[in-house]
Amino acid sequence: MKNKQTVKLAAALIVLVAAVGIYFGMSMWNRAEEEQEAAQDSSIELLSITSDDVTAFSYEYEGETYAFVKEDGTWYYEGDKDFPVKQTSITGKLSSAVSTTASREIEISEDKLADYGLDDPVNTISITDSEGNETVFEIGDSNATTGEYYCRLNSSNKVYMISSTLNTMMSFDLYSVVDMEDFPTLAVDSIKEVTVNDGNEVRSLDSSEDYIAFSALSTLTYDSHVDYDCEDLSQYGLDAPQYVVTIGYLEETEDETESETSETEAESETQAADETSDTEETEETEETYDPADLTTYVLSIGNATEDGSAYYVRLGNSTEVNLISADNVETIIAADEETEASTDETEATEASAEDTEASTEETSAE
Repeated sequence: MKNKQTVKLAAALIVLVAAVGIYFGMSMWNRAEEEQEAAQDSSIELLSITSDDVTAFSYEYEGETYAFVKEDGTWYYEGDKDFPVKQTSITGKLSSAVSTTASREIEISEDKLADYGLDDPVNTISITDSEGNETVFEIGDSNATTGEYYCRLNSSNKVYMISSTLNTMMSFDLYSVVDMEDFPTLAVDSIKEVTVNDGNEVRSLDSSEDYIAFSALSTLTYDSHVDYDCEDLSQYGLDAPQYVVTIGYLEETEDETESETSETEAESETQAADETSDTEETEETEETYDPADLTTYVLSIGNATEDGSAYYVRLGNSTEVNLISADNVETIIAADEETEASTDETEATEASAEDTEASTEETSAE
């Protein structure tokens, strides 16, 4: 009897402990939720406008100050109104930067600025809205624990802790928002002729032997833009390029595609009994093209960058200078050198074989 009572008491005690645990667990969860909501409610709004409301802004990047202004709905670089600004890039950056809140506010005296890295800010960002209100953010050190930045607003005696978004979006190289041409997209099968001029001789690449080079040309892109209106090509080594790559490309028009489709259908309907002969004729037709129909792209390759990771290039007579990775350039350039080396090796092998044969004949004669 006592054992049964003991079991019942133990079971009741377990249920009670479990209930108490659930109660405290729920209490802690509710408290955490309340604290999170309170933290969200306590965020301090420093700037809350839309990107459309901004009429001017400036920032610092690598020791330089860059300023942009909006006139009649179009963004311009203030230092050069002719600079081709990519409008979507600017609005994209602003959309992430114009709604800035702080998680904490600290009141300080002027002599404490150095404690937060605000005696020498890493960035000073100014944003002006359509009503002429200017908001200036001085960005100081980042907090090692939270990753947030210390920030002073309009030279006040208050320091705020803000996310890294504002500083990240408002700190960029000018040419990251430039509207310049991309390298043309080339289908590898439509690249018909490639020559490489190294200043001493012009060599032709073969689509079969140098397929890797043809493939590299079909996927070629600029790593970055350098100069939208270059007036001195010599500073990039493009006045006397190291290499000039000429690409003959067969553009396929819509009319040609329809014509080829019609011809294929007609050939299919009137196919002769000799299938082998017809197949050879079809293949020969596919490989035939008129050189006069080729679109020519001329890629001039100048100096390598200081770290050797890329080369300065110019397409045709464009005033634009861009960078292409050294790996891509060397893939194209090495192709003709490898082909030449292979040819030389073959010729040397043939010559050696001829010498051996002649020596053998002489020995036999003796």
